[in-house]
Amino acid sequence: MPTSTSPDPGSGARSTGNDRGRASGHIRRSRHDVARPTDHRAARETFDLRTRLRYRRDESFARGTAPVMVWLGIVTLALVLFAAITIAILHTPINGNHHGSFVEGFWAELLRTLDPGTMGSDTGWDFRLVSLMVTLGGIFFVSTLIGLIANGLDRKLSSLQEGRGVVAENGHTLIIGHTVFLTAIVEELVEANLSEKRGCVVILSREDTVTVDSEIRLRIPDPKTTRIVTRTGDGSNVGDLALVNPAGSKSVIILADDHATSDAFSIRSVLALMSFDPDLVDTRIVVQCHDPRSAEALQRVTSGQVTTVVSDQIVGRLAAQACRQQGLSTVYQELLDFTGSEIYFREVPELAGHTFAQAVLSFEHVALIGVRFADRSIELAPAMDLVLQSGDELIGIAEDDSTFLLTAVNDETTLPALAPDSGSGTRPLEHFLFSGWSRSGEVILEELDRYVAAGSTVRIAADPRHCDLPTAADFAHLQRLRITTTEVSHHDTDRVLELWADQEPDHVLLLAYRDRLSPAEADAEILLSLLQLRHAIQTYGAQTFPTLVTELLDPRDVPLARASGADDFIVSDRLTGLVIAQFAENPHLDVVFDDLLGAEGASVNMRPPHVAADGSTPNTFGDLVRLGLAAGDLVIGYRSSQVPAGVTDLGDGVVINPPRSSPVRLRGGDSVVVVTRR
Repeated sequence: MPTSTSPDPGSGARSTGNDRGRASGHIRRSRHDVARPTDHRAARETFDLRTRLRYRRDESFARGTAPVMVWLGIVTLALVLFAAITIAILHTPINGNHHGSFVEGFWAELLRTLDPGTMGSDTGWDFRLVSLMVTLGGIFFVSTLIGLIANGLDRKLSSLQEGRGVVAENGHTLIIGHTVFLTAIVEELVEANLSEKRGCVVILSREDTVTVDSEIRLRIPDPKTTRIVTRTGDGSNVGDLALVNPAGSKSVIILADDHATSDAFSIRSVLALMSFDPDLVDTRIVVQCHDPRSAEALQRVTSGQVTTVVSDQIVGRLAAQACRQQGLSTVYQELLDFTGSEIYFREVPELAGHTFAQAVLSFEHVALIGVRFADRSIELAPAMDLVLQSGDELIGIAEDDSTFLLTAVNDETTLPALAPDSGSGTRPLEHFLFSGWSRSGEVILEELDRYVAAGSTVRIAADPRHCDLPTAADFAHLQRLRITTTEVSHHDTDRVLELWADQEPDHVLLLAYRDRLSPAEADAEILLSLLQLRHAIQTYGAQTFPTLVTELLDPRDVPLARASGADDFIVSDRLTGLVIAQFAENPHLDVVFDDLLGAEGASVNMRPPHVAADGSTPNTFGDLVRLGLAAGDLVIGYRSSQVPAGVTDLGDGVVINPPRSSPVRLRGGDSVVVVTRR
């Protein structure tokens, strides 16, 4: 029998309303807490067989089109079987011609599920009623099936357009990321693949494939022998990388994130690739970086298996050389793109035991620039008496690797005597004007500081609205250059005129405002600067016309800049794309261009033609090569105001690697292009 409790009357305590409320609340909470598991167990017991089957069916339908099609097929088959069994049991005549059998009934009713018009010729009301039931069911099931198939195809096509399909390719070039360099890289890879019947470039980026495809088709309407495949995904995600078969690619290009200043994406992508090739032995990787420190770290931790490209350094080093020597950017453009002449490596056993000078004279269609020794080290513009050993490879400029062929071994040991050099040997002071500013400007100044005479000056005139204008104190570490900075808007004609009149520069370099403006806006500012400078020169004149080098971001703006009076161009985004494409095809070129573009080691120069001691005039390009060898220079081309017929002019009279027997006509002011250490 239950017992009840009550307050101890001896205690004198009285129950108040609050006490009763607390007690009552406590009792309600206790009952609620106790009842919850009981209710939960009861709820689980209410899932009867019908509910569970409906749940399983819904889960099956949620998996996609295929399970629904299977269910429709099962239900349709069940309906036809039921009708066939009914016809067989009742011996229902089929259109008055046959007594119903299971097989005949099954076939007749199956046709009516697929084609409702079949029942138009049915006879006999019993057969008509069975056929009507089957036909109505067939209309529902078959139309649903058709809708599912159409929807499934549409979803499959949408999935393909989203770029989530597996790429079944081998020997392809894989590009990870999407930047302004992408089209330039793909364009060069298309040229590089012309010798292949089935070249392939695969692009994996976070951008929509429709957008990337449209961008590629706009710039490259005819990919020739190359298939261009685009996929959407994150290059730093192992699962997304698996879609594009990185292990089967011949090279991988990782482009830095345009929307970030760090190299996190590039580093993560390299780590993701290491999941397919832990030691990166079988994968050739070229990585674009923003920060040179990240580039150096990647090379060190991968033991040099990764080739890195820092675009600001590439553009800055080339601009530092090109702004002092007109036509030099055209030379580098020729060496970097895949049209015309490029740099190749070739072992020529026949030349073992001969000097490097003799090797230079043994080729008709190749301009040698250096040697890669058997230990894989290289030396550009080596000593002319260097004796080649077995296993050494020659580094030369040729139209194609198939044209890197020995003409005949030349045993010549005597070179022409040169006239005494009349130059004083003292570097003159040089004065530069930088119009515009970007991060690459710092690299340019550091490079120039290694070349110029002490006391040379640089004036930086830029609009602070478009860049972080530095101060002279920011360059106190430079040893030879004296820097001044001036705020100026290129829209202010009077201010530009005052700036020009204050000091006539020897060299003018127009830098794009790449850090804050879009490529179109930055190029528009450059074109306006060109017009302003031309107006200033026409107004005040110039005792000696300065070398004028223009940085552009979009190659389509080059004709506009040429019309504005620019002499030389550096299309920086295309230039970076060319370097990346070259390294992807041949990573050994990294060392070559690092040597050529660095302040130490060999360099490409434009120089006055060498003069023979007897005053004879060179008649062929081979004559220029011999004169260069006598001076210790490797002549690889020339810049002439009059290019002979049949010789390819790269623009501005620049000719690179013509046949040794081709005629030359050099005049005053013309120059030869040399690779030298002098």
